[in-house]
Amino acid sequence: MNEQNNFEPHHEQEQPPKPNPRIWVGSLADYNAGRLHGEWLDAAVDDSDLQTAVARILAASREPAAEEWAIFDYDDFAGYRVAEYDQLEDVAAVARGIKEHGAVFGAWAGIHDGNRDMLAQFEESYLGEYADPADWARELLDSDGLERALDEVIPESLRTYVQIHYDDFVEDARLSGDLHFEQAPNGNTWIVRVI
Repeated sequence: MNEQNNFEPHHEQEQPPKPNPRIWVGSLADYNAGRLHGEWLDAAVDDSDLQTAVARILAASREPAAEEWAIFDYDDFAGYRVAEYDQLEDVAAVARGIKEHGAVFGAWAGIHDGNRDMLAQFEESYLGEYADPADWARELLDSDGLERALDEVIPESLRTYVQIHYDDFVEDARLSGDLHFEQAPNGNTWIVRVI
């Protein structure tokens, strides 16, 4: 693989609206007392804003000892699974990435279990969305002028017999572990470099 190729992520078609990740946070003291007390919160906010909102929920509880909270539900995290006791900072980081980059970031976060160091490397790792991974291979190899070089070197009468096997190139990239291919909800393929 040519690690030197750096080109802008490819977008196969117009992108759908970006998700708006949110979580339903509730007071555990209220839950244990037999009632639900909480609210839906926009998760794609600054860490401190999310923590302030949770503190407000706990302060409004009818239970005097409402100090603990949990994430009882979540929405629009693009396939990323939010757990009940995930750290708010981690949830907010994933949500902000999804809000900025779309559903592909949810897949990226899922691949890396929400690891914040890995989340920060998304932009340098995302290679784009393609209807067929072979299109990525064709774009990558054509950017090096490979097809043109073959046209120049191989006689026209033999050129139809000399082909680049783009599907095999994709399979080799997949097997090498250098790239991850993830199916997008629309049937296309997201391609990310594994770091």
